[in-house]
Amino acid sequence: MKPENKQRFSIRKYAIGAASVLIGFAFQAQAVAADGVVPAPTENQPAIQTTGEVTPPTSEEKLETAPTTENVTPVAPVTTTEAPKVEVAPAPAVAEPVTAEETPAKAEITEEAKKTESEKEKEENKEVAKVEAPVVATERATQVNEKLAKKKIVSIDAGRKYFSPDQLKEIIDKAKHYGYTDLHLLVGNDGLRFMLDDMSLTVGDKTYASDDVKRAVENGTNAYYNDPNGNHLTESEMTDLISYAKDKGIGLIPTVNSPGHMDAILNAMKELGIENPNFNYFGKESARTVDLDNEKAVAFTKALIDKYAAYFAGKSEIFNIGLDEYANDATDAKGWSVLQAYKWYPEDGFPDKGYDKFIAYANDLAHIVKSHGLKPMAFNDGIYYNSDTTFGTFDKDIIVSMWTGGWGGYDVASSKLLVEKGHEILNTNDAWYYVLGRNADGQGWYNLDQGLNGIKSTPITSVPKTEGADIPIIGGMVAAWADTPSARYSPSRLFKLMRQFANSNAEYFAADYESAEQALKEVPTDLSRYTAESIAAVKEAEKAIRSLDSNLSRAQQDSIDQAIAKLQEAVSSLTFTPEAQKEEDAKREVEKLAKNKVISIDAGRKYFTLDQLKRIVDKASELGYSDLHLLLGNDGLRFLLDDMTITANGKTYASDDVKNAIIEGTKSYYDDPNGTTLSQAEITELIQYAKDKGIGLIPAINSPGHMDAMLVAMEKLGIANPQANFDKVSKTTMDLENEEAMNFTKALIGKYMDFFAGKTKIFNYGTDEYANDATNAQGWYYLKWYGLYGKFADYANSLAAMAKEKGLQPMAFNDGFYYEDKDDVEFDKDVIISYWSKGWWGYNLASPQYLASKGYKFLNTNGDWYYILGQKPEDGGGFLKKAIENTEKTPFNQLASTKYPEVDLPTVGSMVAIWADRPSAEYKEEEIFELMTAFADHNKDYFRADYKALREELAQIPENLEGYSTESLDALKAAKEALNYNLNRNKQAELNTLVANLKAARLGLKPAATHSGSLDESEASAAVENRPELITRTEEIPFETVKKENPNLPAGQEKVVTEGAKGERTIYVSVTTENGKETETVLESKVTKEAVNQVVEVGTPVTHVGDEEGVAPVADAKPRVVIEDEEIPFTTITRETNQLPKGQSRIVTEGVNGRRTHFYSVTTAADGSEVKTLVTSVVAQEPVTQIIEVGTPVTHVGDEHGLAPVAEEKPALEIPNIPAPIAEEKPRVVIEDEEIPFTTITRETDALPKGETRVVTEGVKGRRSHFYSVSTAADGSEVKTLVTSVVAQEPVTQIIEVGTPVTHVGDEHGLAPVAEEKPALEIPNIPAPIAEEKPKLEIPNVPAPIAEEKPKLEIPNVPAPATVPAKENKALPQGPAPVAKENKLPETGSQGSEWLIATGLMAALTAYGLSKKKD
Repeated sequence: MKPENKQRFSIRKYAIGAASVLIGFAFQAQAVAADGVVPAPTENQPAIQTTGEVTPPTSEEKLETAPTTENVTPVAPVTTTEAPKVEVAPAPAVAEPVTAEETPAKAEITEEAKKTESEKEKEENKEVAKVEAPVVATERATQVNEKLAKKKIVSIDAGRKYFSPDQLKEIIDKAKHYGYTDLHLLVGNDGLRFMLDDMSLTVGDKTYASDDVKRAVENGTNAYYNDPNGNHLTESEMTDLISYAKDKGIGLIPTVNSPGHMDAILNAMKELGIENPNFNYFGKESARTVDLDNEKAVAFTKALIDKYAAYFAGKSEIFNIGLDEYANDATDAKGWSVLQAYKWYPEDGFPDKGYDKFIAYANDLAHIVKSHGLKPMAFNDGIYYNSDTTFGTFDKDIIVSMWTGGWGGYDVASSKLLVEKGHEILNTNDAWYYVLGRNADGQGWYNLDQGLNGIKSTPITSVPKTEGADIPIIGGMVAAWADTPSARYSPSRLFKLMRQFANSNAEYFAADYESAEQALKEVPTDLSRYTAESIAAVKEAEKAIRSLDSNLSRAQQDSIDQAIAKLQEAVSSLTFTPEAQKEEDAKREVEKLAKNKVISIDAGRKYFTLDQLKRIVDKASELGYSDLHLLLGNDGLRFLLDDMTITANGKTYASDDVKNAIIEGTKSYYDDPNGTTLSQAEITELIQYAKDKGIGLIPAINSPGHMDAMLVAMEKLGIANPQANFDKVSKTTMDLENEEAMNFTKALIGKYMDFFAGKTKIFNYGTDEYANDATNAQGWYYLKWYGLYGKFADYANSLAAMAKEKGLQPMAFNDGFYYEDKDDVEFDKDVIISYWSKGWWGYNLASPQYLASKGYKFLNTNGDWYYILGQKPEDGGGFLKKAIENTEKTPFNQLASTKYPEVDLPTVGSMVAIWADRPSAEYKEEEIFELMTAFADHNKDYFRADYKALREELAQIPENLEGYSTESLDALKAAKEALNYNLNRNKQAELNTLVANLKAARLGLKPAATHSGSLDESEASAAVENRPELITRTEEIPFETVKKENPNLPAGQEKVVTEGAKGERTIYVSVTTENGKETETVLESKVTKEAVNQVVEVGTPVTHVGDEEGVAPVADAKPRVVIEDEEIPFTTITRETNQLPKGQSRIVTEGVNGRRTHFYSVTTAADGSEVKTLVTSVVAQEPVTQIIEVGTPVTHVGDEHGLAPVAEEKPALEIPNIPAPIAEEKPRVVIEDEEIPFTTITRETDALPKGETRVVTEGVKGRRSHFYSVSTAADGSEVKTLVTSVVAQEPVTQIIEVGTPVTHVGDEHGLAPVAEEKPALEIPNIPAPIAEEKPKLEIPNVPAPIAEEKPKLEIPNVPAPATVPAKENKALPQGPAPVAKENKLPETGSQGSEWLIATGLMAALTAYGLSKKKD
C-alpha cells in the first residue's frame, strides 16, 4: 500500500525571552497566594517538585547553589492518575543538635550573626573558646572525610532499554567527573540484557544447554521490547566495562531483579518447558512476576541468579537482588497485601503463606550472593511490608535501597524500622527520579523537571519515612529509569540530572581532579625550546597543583580550578627561543598550506558546461586552491551516470526510465537553456583534468532537502507521495516516513558514491534546510515536534555509513546536527561538518562550540563569503561586493557566530561558495574569479604559490642527462635540491627566484669534453668552464600620466585623482665566464610590481573650434538618454453601502493614474542607425485606486397601511476624502563616463630576435557609462541617485611579443641537434596529511517512537481543539506568526535576517503571555 501524503498540523514557535520568565514568576506568585504558605519539606517529607523550569548551569565546572528550603514552594501537578503519596510525619522534636551531615543545605550564617555569636562567646569564656577552636576544626575535618566516604551512585535502567558499551563508558566518564563512586546497572529488569558466555543451568536433575538458555532469554527480552539498538551486553563487553570503570575509580553494582520485573526470564522459562511460571491472581496473570508456589520456576530463577553472582564475584562489591513491586500489574499495586492476606483471610483463596515464602526466597537469594563474597542489596518496598514483622525475619545483611515511603494503599515499612532490624540504608529517594522521555513538566510522573526540583529541595540525607529518627546512610543514589523503553536516551539530560545531584550535595562529592591531571598532561614534555623565565612560571604552577589537598570536595572545586587556570596561563605564556621560533613559524606555514582551500559551485540548480568548470579549475590552480566542491544534486540533479539502473523496494528501475525521470524532474525545477545534465564521461574528464592541476573534486548530492528533481522523478517512477507535508506539501524535501522514497534515494546516492569511490576523497551528502518551504523555515523544529528527528538522524547516519564503506570521507552541512544544542539523538562522529550558519530567529542551529565538544571537525563555509549569482544589495545578503569585502573582514578560520582567534576550533580548511538560488541569473566568469582572487589574496599564508612556471620548467629538463659535464650537472642538481614545494602566495617572489635558478642551470648544461691520448704540440688544452652565475637586476618602470577632461572643473585647472606610482621590473641574468670572457644571457624579465598610472582631471569648458566653414568637429558619439513615460491606469473598486438610496452611487476616492518612467540609452551604430536600449524602468508614481459606493437599501415589508416602518436613524459614516497625490516633478538624468584602462600581456616568442618586441594587438581603453537620476528634494537640494552602470565599450587587451630564441649547440656541420620530445614531469600538489583510516563506526539504527496520535500543541489563553488527524489537512489555531516573503532568506542562508527579527518581535508582542507546552 502506498503511503498517503498527510498534512501535519501547523506549528508556530514563539520565543518571548525575558517576558516568559516574568510570566513564570507571576504565575508562581499567584500559586503561593492561592494556596497559602506551604511548609518547607523536611527529611521526613520529600518534596513534590515544582513545575518551574530549571535553569541549567553556565558551566559544568561551576557549582550550582542549592536553594534553601524556605524558598521552595512545592506544588503537585494535577493528574488524573493516582500518584505516589508521600508519607507525612510531624517534624520530630530534636533533643540534640542536628549534625552538619544531616543538614548540608542549611542557610549560611551571615557575617553579622557570626560576629554576634563570637562576641557572646568572648564575654562568657574567652579561654574556653581558645581551647575549643582546634577541636571544632578537627571535628569539621572528620565530618568532611565521612561525607566524602559515603557512596554516591548513579543508577541506569539497562534491563528495560539497551545501552551500548560506549554509552555506558560515557556515563562512567561523567560519573568520575562529577565525583560519583559507583554505577548501579540494572541488567535484569523486565528485560534481561546481559548474557554470559556459558549460560548453561542445572536445576535439580535437569540441565539446560547454554545455547538454549541464551536463545530463550534473548527471545524473552525481545518479547518485552525488541530494542533496535541491541539486545544485550556480552560477557567480554561487561568485563571490559568493569575494568574501564575501575580505572576511573568507579565501582559497578549489578542488579538482576526478581521475583518481580522478570518478563524476559518468565518467557524464557516457558520456552524451555517450565509450565505456568507466572503468578496468577484470581485469573489475572502477571507478565512480570514469578509464582513463588512454582518450585521449578523458583529453582530456575535461583540458579540463574547464582550464575550471575558467580561472574560478578571479585569484580563488584554489592549485588542487588531487586525484590520490589510484587505483581503490581496483576493486583493493582497491592501485591504485598495479597501475599500477606492469607493471615486474615485464610479461606478466601489468597496465596497460602505467600509472604512467608517471599521472605524465605529473599533470604535464599541473599545467601547465594554472600556465598560469592558479595553484599546483597534490595529495594525497600517488600521488606517488612506494612511494618509487620510477624511473618518472619529478613537477612539483616541485605542493604536496603530506600526509594519510597509508600502512598495510599501501599504501606511500606519505615526506614526507622529497617535500621532497627539491622539493615544499612542506601538513600534512593524517588524525589530524584527521572524516567527517560519524560523531559519536562506535564510529560508524566518522574519527569526531568520534577527530578531536578526534587534534588534541589531534598538533600542526600533526606530519607523517606523516617518517623522522626536520624537515619544513618551509606550514601545516596540518583536514578534514571526506562519505563518506556522506546523513549530516546538523551545523554545531556541524564548528565544534567547527575550534575544537579552532585552540585546540590557538593560536600559529599569529591572534587574533580581529572581536569588538573589533564592540565598537567598538556604541559609540553620538551621545555628546552622555551626561555628560562617562562619555564620557571610553568614549574611553579605545576608545583601548586601537585601540592593540592587530595581530599577536597566539590564544594572546594574553586581551589583546583584556580590552580588549573594558573597553569594553563603559564603554559600559554611559554616563549620560544629565537631558534625554536623560526622552526615553529616554518611548521605553522606548512600546517596552514595543508588546510583545504575550496571553491564551491552550485551546479545542481544551474547548468555549468565542462569548459566553464575547467576554467574554474584553472583559476583555482593558479590561485592555490586545493579543491572544487561541486554540487551536482541541489534542487536540480545535473549529473547522469551511463548506467542509472536502481534496485530498491524489491524491484529494479530501468536505467533509461531513471534517466528520463531525472531529466524531467530537473527541467521541472529549471529548464536551463544552456543544458540539463553532465555525462559520466564529462565528469570523469573533469576529475582527471582537476587532478592534473593539483585540484581535488568534492561531489555533493543533497538530501533529504533540496531534492526537487528527485521528488518529481520518484513520482514519475511510481513512488507515491514522496514529499514531506506539514503546513503544505514541500516541493524540496522528502518525507522521512515514506520508506519507499527513502529506499530509492539511498540506492540512488549509493550509486553515485560507487562512481566517485577511488576518484575523490570526500562526499557531501547535504542534509541542510529540511522542508523550509513547507514550515516557514522551521523544519527541524517540526521534525522534533512530530517525533521524526530520530528518523532524520537514522537517515543521515545511514548515508555516512555508506560513504565510509566505500572509502569516502562523509561530509554534511551543519543545519540538522544536534539542533538547538541538544543531543536527543546521536549522529555519526566521523562526518566533516560544513559549517555555514548558526541560524537566525527561530532557526536555532547547533553552535560550532557544541559540535566541537562532540568531537567534530569543520570545513569553514562561513556564509559571509557567499555570493548568489545575480544578487543585488537590495535583494538582501549574498551580493558580490559584500562577499568580496568579507574575504578581508572575516578571517580564514572564523566560523559563523564566533570571533577568531578568541574561538579557535578544529577546522580542516575553508570554503568560499557560489550559489544559484535564481538559476536563470546570468553567470559571469569574471565575478567568480574576482571573488576567488579576493579570498586567496586576503589569505595568502594559507594559499599555495603559483607553481605553474616551475612545472613547465621541470618539464623542459632533459630526461637523459648522460653526456653533460659534471660541473653543469652539479649546478642542476643544486638548483633542484633548493626547490621548496611549501611556499605560500606571500613568497611568490622567492619561488620565482628558485625557478629562475633552475632555468639558468638547465640552460647552462654543457656537454662533457671527450679526448683520447696526449695533446699534440699544436693542440690547445680544453677551456675550463665555470658554472653560470645568476644575477638579479631590478629597474624602475615609470608611470604614465593620463589626463581626463572634467567639464565640472574651471578651464585649465587640474586635479590629481589617482597618484602615480612607479613599477618595478626584475631581470634574471645568467653570467658565464669562458676563457676569461663574461657572457650575459637574459633568462627572464618579469614585472614584479605594476606601475600605477597617474590620473589627472583637467577643466575643459564646452567650446567648439569651427573648421574653415565654421562647423564644429564631431565629438565621439556618447550614448544619449531618452526618457519615456507610461501611464499606469488605476483600478476601480465598487462596494455596497446601505447609506445611499438604491441605485445611487458616489465616488469615495478619485482614481489617479500612476506613471512608470523608462530610461533608454540611444547610441549610433556604424551604419548611422540609432540603437535604443532599455536601461531601467522606475515607477515614479503609484496609481491611486478609485473607490465607488453603490446604494443597496434593506427592503422592508409594509404595515397594515402599506407604510414601511421608519428605519432607525444611524450615525453618518464619515469617509475621508483622500486627495489625489500631487504629481511629482520628473527627475532628470545625468550621464557620466568612466574610462576602463586596458591590460597589457607580454609573451615570449622564438620568431623574433632576442630582445626585440612587437605589438600584436593594440590596446584600446573601454568606457563605462553611469546613469544618475537627479531629483529635487523638498528643501530645494538636488538628490543624485545611481540608476545603473553600463559598459558602453569593452577594453581591448594589448598583446606584446618579446623575442627569446632558443640557443642550440651545433654539431660538426653547425646544425643544431633535434631535441627529443620529453614527457612532462608532474609536480605533485602536496595535499594535507591524510588521517589514518578509522575503523567503521557502527551506528545503531534507532527509530523514533511511533505514536498513534500526534502530540497536541496547547497554547495558554487560546482554547485548544481536540487533536485533529493529520490526514484532515488542518492546522492548529495559532497566534500570529511571521509570514515569509518571496524575497526571504535565500535557501543557502546567506541573506540578512533583519526582517525576520522585526516580524519576530512583533509576533512575540502579539502573542504576549503565550507559551509552548507539549503534551
